Amino acid sequence: MQTKSLIIATAGHVDHGKTSLVNSLTGKDTDTLAEEKERGLTINLGYAYHHFIPTENSEHPCTLGFVDVPGHIDFINNMLAGVGAVNFALLVVAADDGIMPQTKEHLSIINLLGIKRGTIAVTKIDRVDKNRLRKVEQDINEIISESRLKNAPLFAVSSLTNEGIPELLDHLKTQTMSSRTDQENVSNKHFRYLVDRAFSVKGIGTVVTGSLQSGTASINDHVAISSNGVSARIRGIRIDGENISTIESGQRAALNIDSDLESISRGDWLLNPKILRPTNRIDTALTLIDKNTLIKSGAEYHLYIGTSHHIVSLRYLDNENNFAQIKSKDNFITHHDDRFILRDPASEKTIGGGKVIDIFIPRKKRASKYRLNILSALNQDDMPALKTLIETSPVGVDLNEFTINRNLRSHKIDSLLNEINAANVEFFSFKLDKKEGYTLLLKKYLEEYKRLIITQIENFQERNSNLQGISETVLSHEIDFPGSHLLFHSLIRYLVKAGVLKLTGTLLHLPSHKISLSKEESDFLTKVRPLLEKSGNIPPRTRELAELTGIPLKPLEKILRQTTKSGSLIKVADNRYYLPETIMHLAEFTEQLMNKNPAEEGFSVIQFRDESEIGRNLCIEILEYFDRVGFTRRDGNTRFVRTEKENVFGQ
Repeated sequence: MQTKSLIIATAGHVDHGKTSLVNSLTGKDTDTLAEEKERGLTINLGYAYHHFIPTENSEHPCTLGFVDVPGHIDFINNMLAGVGAVNFALLVVAADDGIMPQTKEHLSIINLLGIKRGTIAVTKIDRVDKNRLRKVEQDINEIISESRLKNAPLFAVSSLTNEGIPELLDHLKTQTMSSRTDQENVSNKHFRYLVDRAFSVKGIGTVVTGSLQSGTASINDHVAISSNGVSARIRGIRIDGENISTIESGQRAALNIDSDLESISRGDWLLNPKILRPTNRIDTALTLIDKNTLIKSGAEYHLYIGTSHHIVSLRYLDNENNFAQIKSKDNFITHHDDRFILRDPASEKTIGGGKVIDIFIPRKKRASKYRLNILSALNQDDMPALKTLIETSPVGVDLNEFTINRNLRSHKIDSLLNEINAANVEFFSFKLDKKEGYTLLLKKYLEEYKRLIITQIENFQERNSNLQGISETVLSHEIDFPGSHLLFHSLIRYLVKAGVLKLTGTLLHLPSHKISLSKEESDFLTKVRPLLEKSGNIPPRTRELAELTGIPLKPLEKILRQTTKSGSLIKVADNRYYLPETIMHLAEFTEQLMNKNPAEEGFSVIQFRDESEIGRNLCIEILEYFDRVGFTRRDGNTRFVRTEKENVFGQ
């Protein structure tokens, strides 16, 4: 018999005896604040444990851990922080009061959070007769009939007389011993620990308490604090005062970490740095308690996820699958399948909840048919989700994003890919520049792009037999490639390596393509290009190039036009040409200038001139060119960067 734990959250209306019940089961009073004792109600989360030996021959104690949550509506934030971190609920209903508003709301929250296991306790039975007790039990059975607790057993108890307490405790012990460790969470996922308290202990330092949602952790492991990315070392692990060396998913424990108390608080995560990916947008599957609730686009709602609270806005992406995008004012940490609760703008009532589908949100076309198909694919278990994405995504599947979103370790990903291969789904893996991990592309799409690329290059060569080839950027625009510039670059490299294409300098052509350069074209390669390379950000005007090279103006202009058509030159103004690599350098400079200023302020021509040390007139020509190609946007005397430079200029 291995050590097992069952972490239970109480739920129910205020003054229905939740704290007294936990006290009867564990011998510990979870109300520790002076105000709690004075007012006779739970304000903050309380914690208590009951340890037991399952059999006489067992050396491994099992643990019942209780998170006692407030029932009063004023402290719903604390209640949600407690219930959001567990997977077993103890719904408490007082026999004298019966079903009350918070009883129903807490039951709805249990349903929305996907808590499948639970037990119901009818308390204060010493205050009522048998007829009243039967009526309350009937009412309970009625409200749970459509809930996740519809099959939960019901225990009638009294904390005053102890009636029913031993039976309830035995039942919870049985639930603990019959619970199975979720090996998927333990073995195949990275460490994620949800913090619900943080405090300092004299002589020890910073201590956090919470529950381990996935993975394992041991003393001396280094983890990241989600709110700031700071690294922290685990110095000690304790469960109810007992020092242990390792914890695993499903356990609740206190961790001593070598970090300042100011750097961590309730709502934070401790997690493996590999999955530290803060976001302020998530795509979700949303369920409303009342389907007629109107979601207002300009309203601010209250999001409760994990043990954190955020002010958010909502936007439906479609109505058929209830996909909704949630945007927060601040960043937070979450991953696929995490559950959340939404409350109305006044935070007076729970309106719904759901689960996270994706934390990697595209910048554009967030509600397009293609994006909705992606969300439908992601709204499945790991294997069918990845398989469907590979089979249906013409722009490839970013394996790193898939891995982080679902918090999967590398050996789990390898296992999924082996399964997909075994299902006769042929795909290629591409390592993209500047990106971690691989992009997976179905063989069907690779072959389709290969045909398009070859056809386009053949057509270009027929029209321009005297040119060496076509640049990658121009080729990408010509075939209207739907994926990222990074994927296109990888496809080109793959085709060059396979001998399908040939790269001469920066120009692509078929291996069979032969040209004989004219004297003027040879002069361009030997005379003009070196001048442009040397001049950098301030290239000579066309007439100056003619004077410097000795090439007559008209032949030079013809060469410049032809070279521009192939992509080896970029025409910025009527008399000014740039090398593609110089334009890329200027675009990178523009991004850096934009990053120096607040996003809403942009930058001016004067700032561009002063920072670049390029003359004002040429600066205007460069920025107007950037406007034309869609890299920047002008608003009065201010400009803003519209997209990443690679999306416009390729590599």
